[in-house]
Amino acid sequence: MDKKKPFIFFLIIILLTIGGLLASKFIKHEKSQNERLVRLESMGATVSYLKEKQQQANNYYEYTTDYTDDSFNYFAIGNSLTLINGNWGRGICSTRPDNDYFHLIVKELENTQGKVVAYPYNYADWERSNDRNFCLDLLDVYLSDKLNLVTIQLGENVADKTTFEQDLESLIAYVHAKAPKAKIIIIGDFWDKERNTIRQTAAQNTNCPFADISAIINNKEYQSKEGNECLGKDGNTIKVSAAAATHPSDKGMQYIANAVLKAMLVE
Repeated sequence: MDKKKPFIFFLIIILLTIGGLLASKFIKHEKSQNERLVRLESMGATVSYLKEKQQQANNYYEYTTDYTDDSFNYFAIGNSLTLINGNWGRGICSTRPDNDYFHLIVKELENTQGKVVAYPYNYADWERSNDRNFCLDLLDVYLSDKLNLVTIQLGENVADKTTFEQDLESLIAYVHAKAPKAKIIIIGDFWDKERNTIRQTAAQNTNCPFADISAIINNKEYQSKEGNECLGKDGNTIKVSAAAATHPSDKGMQYIANAVLKAMLVE
């Protein structure tokens, strides 16, 4: 038995070494795969940017804003929670066209401010780009010194968080330069606590009010459900898919709207 002990010990060392090498190779493979996915997403964002620039140039009058001096002017920058084009035509998974957070805010502003001119914009390309500052000029058609309010709801599609805080602060600075009179409100993350903290820090660093929705992060009570029926722009029913089901429900949209309205009171 004593003669077998060194052999068993040697065998264990070999097995541990092989296991370590395999684990290292797996980790490197996963890292490489993730890096490829980030690069592919960024390439897709660049293509989308170029298409959007062309769209803005070819359809100039569709992007002409109607801000006036006697209206309350609001611009909402976000991802699919703010606007998804096509038959949705609003924040995804809200059951009716006026039940997403953007339209709920507009409705309240109309009650308190009178005439409101407001536009939502899907800026998910910024989230997916590896050079987010490259996309900033897409906002120029909507930014104006007449704006009273800008909300920024971005982050849910950010895969690489390395420069997210810095990029978000650059975005805020860009918006402020183009819309110097506007109150800029940063909306928290609906899914991820780490991204939420980054958004809150960026808001603090730029003296922007923060619409805190951390109490409902990943809370299914505020999410939609697969199969939920929603009214499309064309009057037909859209059923919520499994992939979309984690987006805010009407209850979640109302919570986000309330958080923004509360943040508006911050001086």
